[in-house]
Amino acid sequence: MKANAGQDWRSILLAIVSTGGAVLAVALAVVIVVVYAAMNLQGSPERYPFIDAVLFASAILYIGALLVPAAYFSFQRLIGKEVALNEIRPMNIPAGFVLTAIWLGVTALTQVFYGDTILRWITPPFYLLSVSMPVLFFAWLTIGGLRTGSKQRLWGALESGMLIGPGLAAFIELILVIFLFVGIGIYVSFHPELRMTFNILKEQLNNASNPEDILDLVSPYFLNPTVIVIALIFFSVIAPLVEETAKSLTTWTIADRLSLPAEGFVIGALSGAGFGLVESLLASVQPDSSWAITLLVRGGTAMMHIITASLTGWGIASLRVNKRFDHMLGTYALAMLLHSLWNACVVMIVAGSLRITLNARSSDVLGYASIYIGAAILVMVVLGVPVALGAINRRLRPIAPLLPPIDLPEGETIEGVK
Repeated sequence: MKANAGQDWRSILLAIVSTGGAVLAVALAVVIVVVYAAMNLQGSPERYPFIDAVLFASAILYIGALLVPAAYFSFQRLIGKEVALNEIRPMNIPAGFVLTAIWLGVTALTQVFYGDTILRWITPPFYLLSVSMPVLFFAWLTIGGLRTGSKQRLWGALESGMLIGPGLAAFIELILVIFLFVGIGIYVSFHPELRMTFNILKEQLNNASNPEDILDLVSPYFLNPTVIVIALIFFSVIAPLVEETAKSLTTWTIADRLSLPAEGFVIGALSGAGFGLVESLLASVQPDSSWAITLLVRGGTAMMHIITASLTGWGIASLRVNKRFDHMLGTYALAMLLHSLWNACVVMIVAGSLRITLNARSSDVLGYASIYIGAAILVMVVLGVPVALGAINRRLRPIAPLLPPIDLPEGETIEGVK
């Protein structure tokens, strides 16, 4: 159908943001390379390896490239051209095995190539693939066979998840961290004994000669029960609330254009895929001896973002189409619970690892128990989520073909579809 460019504010905003984001990504990639080159001129190349700049710049350029389709289809809509509809077939078992094999293979090669002084220069495409393959796998599993709407909607939802979700969540979380440190500072200012303790710690850190000494000094504070409780509250309560709200903004933005609950499920999944992709690219861009493990773990994190965002999107569309407020509350609660459980398990594993590292000379039962319990729950989630995604997809799939794949005018919807 022809779009009314004069009233399509979403297409205008999408065109501006995606075009500006793509241009900014190119500029930022150039700045990264130039800054790393300058650092190498002033310091040791071993300290600032230029390959790290190439990897970082490639991640930024990749993000920028993924913004281009949204800009293209938005400009098509704005000049009155018809934007083609999407048709994504359901994932079959052979395709799932192929994607999994490619993911594991390129992840292993990424680690191997980076360890070689010559082959490391072809690492960037393998690194980008190792991050992208699990996102593609879980996104396809989630939305395959469901009605995704126009190509502009698909790429726009992905772009929104890439930019708005991580950007807004990071900003809010940064503000909260600043408030936390200000609160700690105020509390310490009223307790002279704590100021003295921090001053001694600061002097000890300045005199520390290696990372092991620094770890010995700061780990007891990190393992303090109060600190662990604060970490659990932040990562398992505040972070899920902030991030799930940020990811759901994509679905809320086009809620009035949704005609089926399945469409909200799809939009949410795409937003979660964009969020998980950007987060994984930036969180795993620094290579080390366990880079492959980091990349594999980030695949699980991307899966978590996709299922939680798809649940909230499903709930929003159910509220819009079927007036199911209870369904929206239930899906939001389930999404928050899954995200909280995932983050809590990660905190348990990190805390347990620190305890074992500090108590290397003796057996730390609590540390091992924390690691094993956290890891066991994560494994159950990793195994259960794909099954849940496939089951929800199959439940919603028969509903989608009941209506023709139309793009309703703004403000109109089809009521009563369950």
